[in-house]
Amino acid sequence: MPAAYLIQKLESVEQTFNELTRRMGDPDVATDHGEFQRIAKVRASLEETVLTYETFRKAEQDFKESQQILKESNDPELKEMASMEVDELSTTLDELEQK
Repeated sequence: MPAAYLIQKLESVEQTFNELTRRMGDPDVATDHGEFQRIAKVRASLEETVLTYETFRKAEQDFKESQQILKESNDPELKEMASMEVDELSTTLDELEQK
């Protein structure tokens, strides 16, 4: 699990990305070609980070849900599937955290 400061930083980057996306839809910005290009360039530089963070959050949620199923289920097949998913998601989360 990433450190709390890293999560806060990623949330800040995501917020900035969303604000830039909103600003690109502003008619005043859309008519100012230079400003639009500047905003689009900054937004593009943040896009990969934001998409990776979104993927990380989704994988983390899926991981928690699979762990819950593993703990609570009495069905051997369901437990086996959940166990496999926990293993896969653990690897995915490690890779995303490094990215």
